[in-house]
Amino acid sequence: MQYSWRFPFAQALASRRAVVCLYHSVPREEGAVLEQHVLFLKRHFDLVSPADLEETRSRSQKIRVLLTFDDGFRNHAEVVAPILRRLNVPAIFFVPSRHTVPDQYLWFTYLLAFERHFTGSKVVFCGESLGMGAGQRHETMERLSRRLLSSTPHPRSMYDVIEKELPPLERFVPKAVLMDEYSGMTEEQIGELASDRLFVIGSHTVDHPFLARCSPDEASRQIRENKSWLERITGRPCDTIAYPSGDYNAEVLDACRKSGFNRGYATNPLFRRDKQFEIPRMGIYSSAVEDLGFKIQWGNLMRAVGMKVG
Repeated sequence: MQYSWRFPFAQALASRRAVVCLYHSVPREEGAVLEQHVLFLKRHFDLVSPADLEETRSRSQKIRVLLTFDDGFRNHAEVVAPILRRLNVPAIFFVPSRHTVPDQYLWFTYLLAFERHFTGSKVVFCGESLGMGAGQRHETMERLSRRLLSSTPHPRSMYDVIEKELPPLERFVPKAVLMDEYSGMTEEQIGELASDRLFVIGSHTVDHPFLARCSPDEASRQIRENKSWLERITGRPCDTIAYPSGDYNAEVLDACRKSGFNRGYATNPLFRRDKQFEIPRMGIYSSAVEDLGFKIQWGNLMRAVGMKVG
């Protein structure tokens, strides 16, 4: 479908605050797409650093964009960072702790890899045999996901089930694929990113849970321990956090303030009362640069009038 992503007067009518774009895993085969995105953004928008986020543009200036990358994947260090360095583009990397440990994965990453790569025709889960054939696989994975997310306490019970009842990914996913698509950065890679003036390392909790599903004590632990761990690795204060899956509540915001954070990034803000702790972001999932331009302009216009944007 051919269409123009440009909107007449969008630059003048859009919010004067920066648009924050959210990316996730960027495997090597997708590096060229990311580079196209960054070049497109540099041509048509103004790419800014987190330090510039509070500045507002004039109506005549280009829409401002900040890039963020969630989940601390190894490919952020090996694929994303070299592209951004070469093009001199700043970004925030939000990093959870869990999958810096070899052979440990975030719960949703495990499920994604399991669905894509498991070679068996069935899997036994909680004593039940579930089909993994072509016509059953997606439904089975949805059932597994629902069961994991409904288990308590969250998120410990999910990881207990994955580790004790489901097969390790190393049995059926090639090591090179695990490293490129599903593994987390090493502590050394995180420290290297933090030492680069272009980049900021932000908190993303220990285990990437739904924070509002955690008990208050567990939510605070997830936030506090990830922050202190990142500060130890980077040797720098960590004062910014992104809520995993955009999930939070008033208690989570309070825990972030008490833990010493100054900024919190959401997706669609829940309360719209605290600009510092409910900074909205837009997920970027299409490879087409026209879709990227459309989403930034349209999303910024919608946010200017207080509408939600995915």
